[in-house]
Amino acid sequence: MAIRIDWIVFLIIAVALLEGATSETKYKVGDDGGWRVPDNKSYYENWVGGKKFEVGDSLEFNWTDTHNVLEVTTKTEYDACAKTNGILKDTSPATFQLTKDGTYYYICTIGMHCDFGQKVTIVVGNGSSSSPPTSMPNNHAALSAVLSTITIVAASLVHLSSFLLY
Repeated sequence: MAIRIDWIVFLIIAVALLEGATSETKYKVGDDGGWRVPDNKSYYENWVGGKKFEVGDSLEFNWTDTHNVLEVTTKTEYDACAKTNGILKDTSPATFQLTKDGTYYYICTIGMHCDFGQKVTIVVGNGSSSSPPTSMPNNHAALSAVLSTITIVAASLVHLSSFLLY
């Protein structure tokens, strides 16, 4: 019976550790290629393909040449490479936090870089900009902490009961 209880404790701890592994992800835009004028206009569209961006994730833009990154507020500004509205960061690395579901647009405002394809669209969650209800926060770190605490308490109780039974 003692072996079976040890396996239960092991499984509880393993589940808690796996839950902690689902925390926020830091994406390096363009991976090793970084934030640059791409060889083809679909480079960043291809980079986004297959990725699932979630609330709490972050984007890190890295560059070595003359670049910057502007988070524009609308698709119209993005499509037109409008350089006048939004959050501008001109020091590498530049990090943007993805704080809510929605669609985010980023461009480089140097010369014709945006027109040549140095821009990226990021869809977070379902892409809708509506905020989750305040009673239901989407916070992986808090959930992970609660589950870890429950796991520790459960493991302690199982260990204590096995000690008392034998």
